[in-house]
Amino acid sequence: MTPVTKNKSLISIIVFLLITNIVMLVFFLSSNKPVQRNTHRDQNGMSGMLQKEVGFTKDQLNTYQSLRKGQLDSVHILFDDIRDAKMNFYTLIYADHVSDSVLNKMADIIAERQKSLDLHMFNHFKMVRNICTPDQLQKFDSTIKKAFVRMTGKSGRDQKK
Repeated sequence: MTPVTKNKSLISIIVFLLITNIVMLVFFLSSNKPVQRNTHRDQNGMSGMLQKEVGFTKDQLNTYQSLRKGQLDSVHILFDDIRDAKMNFYTLIYADHVSDSVLNKMADIIAERQKSLDLHMFNHFKMVRNICTPDQLQKFDSTIKKAFVRMTGKSGRDQKK
């Protein structure tokens, strides 16, 4: 191969690689648009489940949506309270000496806030169950058990059962 032919081949390879890199860069920049988080995760979640699996009507779904709207703000506040209590508890790790009574008091605060959240969620699901017609109750009860498993998580040990 002559030096001129060799240079032309190298230049064409470099141009090809440069164009490929530019195309890839444009592709990644255009496809990496910020993901829009759906603040209403329920669109196909609980309301979709109630409609598809339980057979909720439009009126029942509207009633559910109004219950849900009222519940969201208070649930967020409860989750924030639990998060704050846990952060306060775990920052005690940095203290040199922490008495057992302080640890127990902080753990009790977390437990009280978790209890409030669980009672609130219980009441919410009870109100949603009250929307059901007698024919829908059995479907709701079996479907909601699946939702509870997803909410609470399933450990590897539980999967054998």
